[in-house]
Amino acid sequence: MKTIKIYCKECEIELTHELIEIPEADLCYEDYEDMMAENNFCYVVEPQSKIEFLLTAVTRHKLKDHSDSRKFSGCCGSSGANGLNKLCLNCHEVATEISDCWTSHYIKFDIDKVIIKEKINDYNFRNLEL
Repeated sequence: MKTIKIYCKECEIELTHELIEIPEADLCYEDYEDMMAENNFCYVVEPQSKIEFLLTAVTRHKLKDHSDSRKFSGCCGSSGANGLNKLCLNCHEVATEISDCWTSHYIKFDIDKVIIKEKINDYNFRNLEL
């Protein structure tokens, strides 16, 4: 299992603390539930579209909410239906929060908008190509 950190591709600011990989089979798809525990991630390819995403728990990442409140449509949280709604601290769109009542809760990082670095040892990370 890999340990990674995620960074904004545009400004290279750190977006997460260290995250530990879990297998897709361990994801929870129950409504109202967290998809995974804090400090975990899972790399997923959507079967129909072949689009790649990196999923994490909805947690205190180094992200802020999009200023366009329409990006957070949903009755009890964010449905994720209106695109990227999470920004790096320099206001670049990087991810989508999905946290509505009819979904499991997670953050979906757009692979094209981030840099993923794998932990080599306690002091070094290297760029990871998924």
